[in-house]
Amino acid sequence: MSGCRSGRWIAHALMCALVLAVAAGCMRAEPPATIPPPPGEPMTTEPPRDGAPHPPPPAPEPETEPPRAMPAPPPPKNGAGQPLALPEFPWPPPHFSAFQLLERAWLAPQAGATLGSAARHLEAAFDAAGYVERSYYRVPGGFALASRAEQIHDDASPYALPQRWSVDESGTGKGFADRLRALFNAPPGRYRVIVFVVTDQDFAAAPRAPTGPEAGAWVTSGGLRLPQAIAVQAYTPTHYTSALIYEFERRSTREAAEVRTPGVAPGRVHLEKGGLWQALAAD
Repeated sequence: MSGCRSGRWIAHALMCALVLAVAAGCMRAEPPATIPPPPGEPMTTEPPRDGAPHPPPPAPEPETEPPRAMPAPPPPKNGAGQPLALPEFPWPPPHFSAFQLLERAWLAPQAGATLGSAARHLEAAFDAAGYVERSYYRVPGGFALASRAEQIHDDASPYALPQRWSVDESGTGKGFADRLRALFNAPPGRYRVIVFVVTDQDFAAAPRAPTGPEAGAWVTSGGLRLPQAIAVQAYTPTHYTSALIYEFERRSTREAAEVRTPGVAPGRVHLEKGGLWQALAAD
């Protein structure tokens, strides 16, 4: 009887030892609890048991702001704060009565000449010859500068004041088209408009001369000065300046004034009689 009790006690002890061994193994297999790091510090983990270093955690990516759209540049402005604009002169120019090419040295006497410096030479010549009003127009590759209409004699010399400018007293300060339109209501006689064309483009006159309705369809006003965007452009070796002469004649009050093609006098004579040739050569 005592042997049976001893056997049962031994079996019970072996069972308890087995349970304790299994529990101890489970505790060794369970990884240690990880304590979360404080806010703002990277989490560290225990290196592998084989001693190999653990790779560092990736650095946080910097926060970037989305790119801002750049505002569109404002349109170019002239001195009056308005968008840059200059009326166009009819191109190719209407058929003229006479023409004359000008010496390059008169408009570009020095290296680095610009369209603006050429315009100043033309303005100075107009002032010296008594042409106190003129209008600027845009043409391909340059600009045009038109004089005020004047009454002339048969030899192309202008009338004395005040008859010289009496043809368009009602159109003083208006555009080239307004001044030409006044020619068709002017007293019988001969009249002249001079247009300087500065360009690097080859051109030929349009097949027909302007008539009354066509002249009324021309631009209504010109610029008082050459815009800076054009003035800064270089007067290149391919630029040249032509004087276009529009000679009108009205034979009677019952007839409209018409352009004479060709005119009675050549272009140079018109420039000499008007005092422009001498003023340009001396400038």
